[in-house]
Formats: sequence, structure tokens, C-alpha cells
Amino acid sequence: MRLLFSSMFLYEYSTDIIAKAVRLAEYDGVEFWPETPYFWVDRAMDKLECFKDFDNAIHAPVLDLNPVSVNQDLCDLTLKETLYSIALAAKIGAQPVTVHAGKRSAAREPVWADYLSLNRYLRISSRFAKIKGVTVGLENSENRINNLCKTAEEIKEFVEAHDIMFTFDIKHAMLNGGVEEFFELFSKICNVHVSYYDEKGRHIQPSKGREVENVLKELSELEYDGPITVELDDLGIGNMDFAKKVEILKKEGRFVEKFFKR
Repeated sequence: MRLLFSSMFLYEYSTDIIAKAVRLAEYDGVEFWPETPYFWVDRAMDKLECFKDFDNAIHAPVLDLNPVSVNQDLCDLTLKETLYSIALAAKIGAQPVTVHAGKRSAAREPVWADYLSLNRYLRISSRFAKIKGVTVGLENSENRINNLCKTAEEIKEFVEAHDIMFTFDIKHAMLNGGVEEFFELFSKICNVHVSYYDEKGRHIQPSKGREVENVLKELSELEYDGPITVELDDLGIGNMDFAKKVEILKKEGRFVEKFFKR
């Protein structure tokens, strides 16, 4: 088991400070979001040197992006940034790259045109990833009316159609009615996002939810041995400084580790 945390928890910090948190909290690496402002402003590769001794993953850019937007220019930009992230992963040796399925532009149930766009996005991304030797994991989406791939059934359809893997977000699954159906995709899981949720559905400490403990036990019993990413939203936890964030990461890391052999 590789223990990672999402760099979004340290969104406002530089990459060297994020790397410091990896060491202090005793993690194996970080799931790096390229939109981290310190990196994103110029994408200078030397800013990632501090991660070179870690075992990392990447989350493809999603902020302000949407692979199935009704605006084709936005679809193309999202694809471009995903291909960039796949190339970046190949360059720094990060696995896997997690991608989102996107959402219908209107707050309505997705329609055939949205799924057509998603197929295009995944077809091109998956082919490029194979060339680069990078694993792509499609994440199950949050419980919103216009999101694609909220259910295990939809995830299975697109994972099989494009020969990709699955990033299992525990919190999203719980808020979509449960996790059991997603275990049918166990052999396809390449990353696990672990967190609990607050009253607004934000990612908070996994140790706060007994249901999370049950999911981790089941993953352990199934002998899951891939990356597990602690994904936290500081807006759901409260204002805190760097030292407090490291303290939380360390505590949550130990909570996750107790279910797995490292």
C-alpha cells in the first residue's frame, strides 16, 4: 500500500513545502494537482524536483474545466490539459493519473451528447496514456444531478470501453447511496481517495466516519495493495496553519495505515 495525500489540502503552498509535509507526516508521496498555483503559473519543471524521491500520483486538472462541456473549446482545453498531465506523469514517474468524467453544462440529467463527448475524451486520453506507459483512472463522480459516472454501472461501461482503470472515491460513493456496487470493480481499482464528509459534502478526515472504517476493512480483506490517497478539503475542517495541517495528515495517515500492511 502506498500512502499519499492530495496536494489540494496544501493548495496555497509551494511544492517544496508540500514535499516537506510528505516527510513530516510520514507519507510515501503526494497526489499532485498541477493546478497548484505555485506550479501552474509557469509550469517550471524544477519546481517538481522536490518530489523526485517520493512515490507520486497525479490528478488531471479539473478547476474551470469540463471534458463534456457544451462549449467545444472548453472540451478541447480540458483534453489538452489532461494530455499534458499524462505526459507530466511519464516524465516524473507518477502513477496513476486520475481523471474526472465531467458534467452536463446545465443542471440537468446528462444526455447522449454528453456521453459522446466523454467517449471522445477518454478514447484520446487512454490511447495517449498507453503510448506514454501511464495508467489512467476514471474517478466516480460526486452526487450532483448533472455529473456523469456517479454509479458503478457507468464507471464499468467506460472503464471497459477504453481499457482504463478506476479511481475509487469512497466519499463520493457513500453520498451516492453506498459503496458495495463499486467493489465489483475491485480488479480495476488503481487509486483510492479516502475521506469522510461534512454537512456540505466536503472532504474531511476519514477517521470521523465509521462507514469509512468499514470500507477500508473490506479493501484490506480483498488485499488491495495500491495507492490510497487521503483527500482533505481544509474549508471543511477550518482555518489552520501548516503545522496543524501536517498534524492532521499524520493522524489520518496512521488511521488508514492500521488497516493495511506496508
